[in-house]
Amino acid sequence: MPSRTPALLAAALLAGVVNVAAAFLGMDPLARVAQWLYLPPLALALVQSGWLHTRLSRWWLAGLALCWLGDGLGWLGFEVLLGLFLLGHVAYLVGLLPTWRRSWALRPRGLLHVALLVVGLLLVAPLAGSLVAVVVAYGIVLTAVALLATAAGWPGVAGGLLFMVSDLSLAWLRFSGSDLGDGWRSLVVIGTYVPAQALLLVGVLRLGTRHPHAEERSARRSTA
Repeated sequence: MPSRTPALLAAALLAGVVNVAAAFLGMDPLARVAQWLYLPPLALALVQSGWLHTRLSRWWLAGLALCWLGDGLGWLGFEVLLGLFLLGHVAYLVGLLPTWRRSWALRPRGLLHVALLVVGLLLVAPLAGSLVAVVVAYGIVLTAVALLATAAGWPGVAGGLLFMVSDLSLAWLRFSGSDLGDGWRSLVVIGTYVPAQALLLVGVLRLGTRHPHAEERSARRSTA
């Protein structure tokens, strides 16, 4: 891992802390600014890693950009946030597809992710109204990303599960109308979301280091 990466990961986590603190203190403008600052350090860490020539890294960078727009523009409406994050997860999924054989996708341990999805949808889908189809599709794509991310070892496992917890919590809080309060809402959602993005980025960097040419070999085999 490049020497600057830990500092960039810390910068992303600090932005998350600022958002949570600002939410508790009622400082909405500061919270809005912090929302734009979670992911740029992670994108920079990916760019300076030297693996941007790989398929996974390029798709991951696209996913980070879409999630970044979701972070910053989510105040325009839940549909905007949901759409941008769905596209971001699709980009993550496309990048991770070649890793499926090394993941938990076809292993008994993958049932943990499936169980979390089922529980989440049982809680959220009945409340989603006209968005139920999009919510279900989002949950499936999110779970697929979390499952394939397990190929990266513990950072991928932890990051994927945290992302599922964050997004399912956000959806439940949104559709249930729970009056949790801005501070606690931010702690639950952002307190899991930013670490999830950071851990998944660590996993992507580990995959690039361990298997820098795996995607190219897979592509050659598929065209042979």
